Amino acid sequence: MTDTTIDRNSWVRALLTLFDEGYRGAAGAGTWYVDNDPECGLLGTLAGLSAEAASRPLTPGDPLTAASHADHVRFALSLANRASRGENPYPTADWAASWSVRTVGPAEWKELVASLEREIADLRAYLATGKPLEDETFATGVFGLVAHTAWHLGALRQALGFVRAPEAAG
Repeated sequence: MTDTTIDRNSWVRALLTLFDEGYRGAAGAGTWYVDNDPECGLLGTLAGLSAEAASRPLTPGDPLTAASHADHVRFALSLANRASRGENPYPTADWAASWSVRTVGPAEWKELVASLEREIADLRAYLATGKPLEDETFATGVFGLVAHTAWHLGALRQALGFVRAPEAAG
């Protein structure tokens, strides 16, 4: 095996590709982990929901809703954005409270999705600078955030019925 180093710009492009795919959906002919549909990212999945649908429990006996997941992901992004500005928000982060949203009215749902979009845009702009790769802990956190969002996206899409087993050929 040869000793090869991937340049910084390649790392930034790879990170942005995975980041965009999770939040925005498929960008081209192929994908790395979402369905090959331009609206299958987190924002596209949420855009198709009314406030009523976003407030409905996703599984029987569990109070979590699409609004709960959206606000939890927004919270995680807000922490990363604060860290990108030099704060250390993690010691006082209230992860339990990040699940407190259960039901939303139409105006609340619209604002929650808009707030999520702002957090995504802010962090993406910071990632595009390449600065997150200068600190190993921050870089690990950002890659972890991509995986964290992918998990929530999968949970939401499955609970909402967007993920189904393929029909058997035959």
